[in-house]
Amino acid sequence: MADDDVGATFARASRPRRENVLQRLTELNIVEPSAVARAEMVASRTRQPIEQVLNQLGALSDDDLVEAYAAVCGCEVWEPSRAPTEVELQDLGVSADFLRRARILPIQRSGRTLVCAACDPLDDEAFAGLVFATSADIVILAARPSDWSREFDRAFGTPREVAARPDERRLERELDLVSDRSTEGPGARLVAAAFEAAIAVGASDIHFEPTRHDLRIRLRVDGRLVDHQTVSADLAAPAVSRVKVIANLNLGERRLPQDGRTTFVVEGKKVDVRVATSPTVFGESAVLRILDRSAVPLDLEKLGLGAPVIDVLMRAARTAHGLFLITGPTGSGKTTTLYALLQTFAGSGKKILSVEDPVEYHFDHVSQTQVASHLGLTFAAALRSFLRQDPDVILVGEIRDPETAAVAVQAAMTGHLVLASVHANDALAVLPRLRDMGVEPYQLAAGFRGAVAQRLVRRLCQRCAKAEPPNEAEQLFARAVGKSLPDTLMHPVGCTYCRRSGFKGRLPISEAFLSTDELLRAVADREPSSRIEAMAKDGGLDGMAADGYRLALTGVTTLEEVAAAIHG
Repeated sequence: MADDDVGATFARASRPRRENVLQRLTELNIVEPSAVARAEMVASRTRQPIEQVLNQLGALSDDDLVEAYAAVCGCEVWEPSRAPTEVELQDLGVSADFLRRARILPIQRSGRTLVCAACDPLDDEAFAGLVFATSADIVILAARPSDWSREFDRAFGTPREVAARPDERRLERELDLVSDRSTEGPGARLVAAAFEAAIAVGASDIHFEPTRHDLRIRLRVDGRLVDHQTVSADLAAPAVSRVKVIANLNLGERRLPQDGRTTFVVEGKKVDVRVATSPTVFGESAVLRILDRSAVPLDLEKLGLGAPVIDVLMRAARTAHGLFLITGPTGSGKTTTLYALLQTFAGSGKKILSVEDPVEYHFDHVSQTQVASHLGLTFAAALRSFLRQDPDVILVGEIRDPETAAVAVQAAMTGHLVLASVHANDALAVLPRLRDMGVEPYQLAAGFRGAVAQRLVRRLCQRCAKAEPPNEAEQLFARAVGKSLPDTLMHPVGCTYCRRSGFKGRLPISEAFLSTDELLRAVADREPSSRIEAMAKDGGLDGMAADGYRLALTGVTTLEEVAAAIHG
């Protein structure tokens, strides 16, 4: 029988089981029919199985894929920690290229039995070739694609170098996602490896920074930049070019900054990424902001905010109209809190519009608009158009100029609930900030409803934190806020889990207040800030320092972290 006939026979044998895999995925509502339809189009062009295409497009997670294979094939799921690779390539009689193309990883051999982890346990043709080359009985374990890729590179090294319809562009992008990754160049592999490492450690940003002699890659983890990798300067241009390609940026433009957006697929899940490139004297740099919605659930109860602040936010969401503000420095979680507040309106039937720069997460119940200043679509211009669209709730990504402030206040005074962010030092400072932008006191008195201020502090690693007496800096902080300290406080130590930093993750410290009639009259009458502050405390304002003190006493963070977040 010819080789082509053998391949056709194996393909016919595996076809019913593939259909069973797809049937299982659809019957359990793991994948949507629309995703299957898209995958079928891509599969017809790439000749890859539909379930594999679904995984590579981010519509099917690694865990769901291997569980479906295990159920249909009757095989076990491979766990690398329990079954590490113990087979040498020279003992097999097959090449690493063959194994990479087939996505098979031999892990153990005992006599005639060869145990293999495979991304596709139904690839009978590949297994027939392996049986012929090794004369072994093959035992197959279903491997998660992310586990397989990482362990294969560890065992055998990286590979060697080697007129459209309206929806055609999207199809071409999906075809590129599902392409044979063994043909990718060093720049593409470097970007992919950096992204996977960033997801693994929970980084928020990836920095590609060219220098005179090398390319430095750094990750922002828990608000701090840490070195990840330094590679040859020869890889700087290919890496940044790869970033520009996947973000649909202009490859030929290297003199001006560019902004874009793209999607990576990690473990079968889509992760949105915001991309910014900028020219430097040693070449273009690139920063990738990871917008992983699954990493931060948009639920007010799960953000780590204090109960008094959550109560203020929920009461603000029930307000019929007015202006409610969230303030804090860049990277303090303002957008996440605003989005969590938006999520409370899901299913309410209200008309919700937002104008943002950029749109970071997408909501089904919100009509979101992206600022395009070069086209004349500014925050103020979008807000003016919103007023003619009968909205109930309007979100403004940032009030940054007098024109936007004036239109936002006008919207709040004419029967709309306006949620917005603004840069100010604390919750009360939003009032003079708005006045600096030309908002009159009488307008604030008519439309202002309250504010939240927040910072992010690093969370103590609970695996290695140690109770010790308060140090001098902590005692000074306690005296400054008029608090006493217990005999011991939790302090960072450092372990492998937290990468020797002593911290793992971040959480907010915050303060919030709702305006009262008395406070609004004081604002209209231009009364001293001390009197307005006293009234704000009656409206729930307790101060970020007090919130941080509470968290430090519970062992969640340290007073030094709180002081650094508030005072810099």
